[in-house]
Amino acid sequence: MAQIYRNAQVISKLEDLGLLVGAQLHISTHGPLGVAAFSAPDLRAALTLFAKYSQTRAEFFKVSIKENTEGLRVIFSETFDLDDLRVFILETALIGLFSSITSFVGAGQFKGQVKFSYAKPSYWQKYQQHFGEHIKFNQATTEIIVSEAILSTPSPVTDPVMHQEAVAICERQLKEIQAGEAESRVISTEETVSALIFENPGRIWTLNEVAKKLHTSPRTLIRKLESEGTKFQNVRDELAKKQAANYLSDASLSVESIGHLMGFSDVSSFRRSFKRWFGETPSQYIARIRRGSS
Repeated sequence: MAQIYRNAQVISKLEDLGLLVGAQLHISTHGPLGVAAFSAPDLRAALTLFAKYSQTRAEFFKVSIKENTEGLRVIFSETFDLDDLRVFILETALIGLFSSITSFVGAGQFKGQVKFSYAKPSYWQKYQQHFGEHIKFNQATTEIIVSEAILSTPSPVTDPVMHQEAVAICERQLKEIQAGEAESRVISTEETVSALIFENPGRIWTLNEVAKKLHTSPRTLIRKLESEGTKFQNVRDELAKKQAANYLSDASLSVESIGHLMGFSDVSSFRRSFKRWFGETPSQYIARIRRGSS
């Protein structure tokens, strides 16, 4: 991986490549960790989760948090000497986290500081384009300090069920890493397919696409799922049902918006699929749920 980064720097000839790469990282890039953090109750909880499970996403550094009078410090510590890749990797990591924080609290709402433990680079003005005026160089640590004023900002996505599911996946991944069991654990084909679909929302996966992603043939995938007593469509539909129900619990989302979020090209296709899953239309489902809660 390190050599890939070095090659990218040589080929691109861009001095600010780390900033450019980091700016492309979004919540969804981080899989279950991104989902867990973005659906956390507030920003403090999101950053706490990020630090706790960062090991599932990062190999070059560990993340810790400390809270003091300045706010919440998210500290990046290198796990080994990054040598010539140090600036590139830290740029990528910090702009990625900063962008995620901005998505959480809203553009222009960040309050705090971003500190770098290395000297001001020649292109430091480009840092301002990404971080604004919040930057400091030649600091003792590389960290993002988030002001107390925004730590209680609630999540823009209220989805307790999806949050719990994502945290459970992160917890499992972390335990596997810590115990050195990531390779030895036998994961069922159904779990593998479910994880792939769950970690890549916003699209309707086909059998052929999943088989290709898992480096197997559609026929082999069908056979493995059948040996576990299930079928591909059953696995996909069960996940879609949970996702649709979670979205419908948010009164601010229209049926059309939910259809698009789930990867349907038009609302009529979503309505037909929904009726197949639940035996009723979205409007009937909403009315029934609201009657039950009143």
